[in-house]
Amino acid sequence: MLMGWGPHRFEVGGAAFEELRRRVEARWEKHAIIGRRPAGQYLGPGEDIVTLRGTIYPVAQGGSLESVVRALLADCRSGKAYSLLALSGDVPGPYRLERAEAVETFHLPGGRPQKVTYDLEFHAHDDGAGQIWSLWP
Repeated sequence: MLMGWGPHRFEVGGAAFEELRRRVEARWEKHAIIGRRPAGQYLGPGEDIVTLRGTIYPVAQGGSLESVVRALLADCRSGKAYSLLALSGDVPGPYRLERAEAVETFHLPGGRPQKVTYDLEFHAHDDGAGQIWSLWP
């Protein structure tokens, strides 16, 4: 297994991803100062986004792997957050799936795709330690 998100697994021979991207951001507030560049005040961590891109060939892999992608699309709509775990341990913690896209191509006469590409965007999930709002980490 390369990575898992809740009940979903990304593994070689299955729905393996080809590309993993991680983007982290910091939050800075800019303050205008006369005669100088704006000063920046660090407000804390910003978004932590993990993007997975992959291609599966359901017919060639002998299964209905496109159903895995359809299940991910459905879970994107559910609003659930699960632990996103990598085999290497690089991306631990709760993440929510905010964007999921699938493209099915090269359909067989019965309508089954021979190629499915997917693009998933996971965002780190922090609900303020269960509070409705949170001023301090």
